[in-house]
Amino acid sequence: MTSSHARLEFRRILEDIAARTGSRMGSGKVMSLTPGWKREEAIERRRETEAASALLDNDIRIRAGGNDDLHDVCCLLDDGVIVLDPRQLRTVGSILAGMDRFIESVDSSRNETVDYSALDKHLERIPRLANLADRLISITTPDGELSPDASSELSRLFKQVDRLKRKLSKRIAKISTALSGRNLLRDIPPTLRDGRYVLPVISSRKSDVRGIVHDRSESGETIFIEPSELVEDGNAMREASLDLDFEKRRILKEASLEVRENLNSLKDCLEASASLDAVFARTSYHREHRTFFPPEGSLSLRNLRHPLIPEKEVVGNNVELPPDWRVLIVSGPNAGGKSVLLKAVGLAVIMAQSGIGSCVDVDSSIPFFGRVFVSIGDQQSIIHHQSTYSARLLEQLEMLHTPSLNSLALIDEPAAGTDPLTGAALAASVLEHLAFSGCRVIVTTHQGQLKSFAHGKTGFFNGCMNFRKDSLVPDYTFVAGIPGSSFTLEIARRMKFPDSVLSRAQELSGDSFRLDRMLEEVTSARKEARLQLEELSREREDGRKSLERNEAELDRARTDLLIQKGKIEKDYLDLERSVNSRADSLLARLARSESPEERRELRSRIREVSAVSHDHKLKTSAGREQALGDIEPGDWVNVKGWSGCGKVEDIGKDQATVILGNLKLRKALGDLEKIQPPEEKPSSAGWSIPVTAETELNLRGMSADEALAELDRAVDDGIVAGIPFINIIHGKGKGILMKAVVDTVRVDRRIASFRQGKPSEGGTGVTIVFLNTAEKSSR
Repeated sequence: MTSSHARLEFRRILEDIAARTGSRMGSGKVMSLTPGWKREEAIERRRETEAASALLDNDIRIRAGGNDDLHDVCCLLDDGVIVLDPRQLRTVGSILAGMDRFIESVDSSRNETVDYSALDKHLERIPRLANLADRLISITTPDGELSPDASSELSRLFKQVDRLKRKLSKRIAKISTALSGRNLLRDIPPTLRDGRYVLPVISSRKSDVRGIVHDRSESGETIFIEPSELVEDGNAMREASLDLDFEKRRILKEASLEVRENLNSLKDCLEASASLDAVFARTSYHREHRTFFPPEGSLSLRNLRHPLIPEKEVVGNNVELPPDWRVLIVSGPNAGGKSVLLKAVGLAVIMAQSGIGSCVDVDSSIPFFGRVFVSIGDQQSIIHHQSTYSARLLEQLEMLHTPSLNSLALIDEPAAGTDPLTGAALAASVLEHLAFSGCRVIVTTHQGQLKSFAHGKTGFFNGCMNFRKDSLVPDYTFVAGIPGSSFTLEIARRMKFPDSVLSRAQELSGDSFRLDRMLEEVTSARKEARLQLEELSREREDGRKSLERNEAELDRARTDLLIQKGKIEKDYLDLERSVNSRADSLLARLARSESPEERRELRSRIREVSAVSHDHKLKTSAGREQALGDIEPGDWVNVKGWSGCGKVEDIGKDQATVILGNLKLRKALGDLEKIQPPEEKPSSAGWSIPVTAETELNLRGMSADEALAELDRAVDDGIVAGIPFINIIHGKGKGILMKAVVDTVRVDRRIASFRQGKPSEGGTGVTIVFLNTAEKSSR
């Protein structure tokens, strides 16, 4: 880590990220993380973090908790260890199996919407050793022991040793019971010495127990003797135990050799896993702190926050500078937040280019920097004979001697610790040189000379940290465009300096004091204007939202009206069809009737039907009269529901009498449409009574006689109405109804032709007849 990074406290950020890793190697990689000073490096780090974040969205993450154990195993093998213990073999198998599952999860989640390619350089280094992993896991137990089923021979030997142990245990227990009544044994149970079952014999009575002495207590009072009758079985168990140990070692040696053969692959796996561990750790930080990778552009840091200040205490700032920015001079009182702002900008840059992300909002942008220089803090050294100011000069000298194109320099109080006048002059010259060389600079100062130096100079801008005049307490907000006052005398007054001292200081400061007062007033006025502008913006936004809500409510009201209108029109059309059908039926009967009484009754019923239609039209079409106000007696009109045109005889309040052929109708004005007079008055001979006719006739369920009567009526109505065809549905059944229909239509002169229905029309269950339109004219 460079000294510049250390002055920005970048190490504390890395320590937070390192704590999120699962391994020592992963933590080490985090602590060695540096920004990508080449554009492609910075982009690569960002893409790694974004890819890892996409995996976390799918609950896929690297499990690096066993990496340290795997590292230890690799070191043992490098040191020449021949046989690994079962716990170490289990560790290798578990890690390889976990890595295999991780790769499979990543591959299965790949699709067109996510891009994990930035992680492929790490993923490709992870070996696919599923067979080795399965073998190592199969020969060991979860608690790190060799599994009895590691081989068939091992299983047999385990059973043999166990059988012999049980046999010997029973026999020595029996012998112990037999001898316990003779005061030969200590009051403790039989035990094992060097794998042999022995009795705790009182040393003074050892001659009374025949057998082999294997051990003696520290006091010498107890002799551990293997009874002679157990020696042969003890030898057999010992031999079986030796065979068992040999088989265990053989299995462990073979497994260790197989691991050694894949040592380079294991090291690749370890390296890739550690790299991914570091990537996922910084991704965890990125997600928790909601950092953002600003696109490349002018410096526009929206809601910039210092990552080391607690979220509840940090003050966000907007640092926005135009594309031609070269130097920003930030002024203001002590403890006002200048240095914190300087560090926040520097951290935003190096965190973005390190794949961590900046603590800014999503509408931010930032230039790409090839290097960041930092001169912050007191670097004096007695050992190196450096004062505060000379240490600052050395740091500035490094900036001047290093190629500065696309670099960022952060300088805190460049003239501190020396003569204010000459120190400010040297600082101004350094700023000019850095700006000319292509470096971007942010500098903090109390020097009035530097504040005025930026005024009117291309690429140089002033800014300040705001200070509350009433309480003389900083609010840590950055104000761009104007220099800030140091509030030296105001702070001294608050600290109870004598008035005489303050008055004399004011006299000595002269124009400088008045300038500070002017800066204070300008800052206050600007802040008030900004607050008013923000209030106006909020009111404008509230107005916009209110307008959107009103428009949405209006749209809903329009939609409701359209629905109601559609329903009313449908009801009207349904009623109109019903009324027309009844009227047509009554008119047809009236035309055929010769009885005066019947004709009077029919006319009365026609008037009733007309009144129903009129009442409904008054309710649903009240607005139509405006458009029909110009209809007058003598005008020619079309009457809704009737063919032909008629002449208006007289007009009432909302009805008109119309002569239609040889009929006189009383119709609502809403049913009349004014037209141009016809060339010739239509004669009564050309009048045809409107008839409602259907193009489909369903005869199913009727007898043949009923069906033919309905067919005759339908054909008559169809010819009068002018419809071209009728679909006659008679069904299939036994074919009786179909035969009657076909025999009838074949000889009916009103029918021009007929055919059987197509499969899509009903097949043999339907007969389609085409009416003879000439019959209508002959009628």
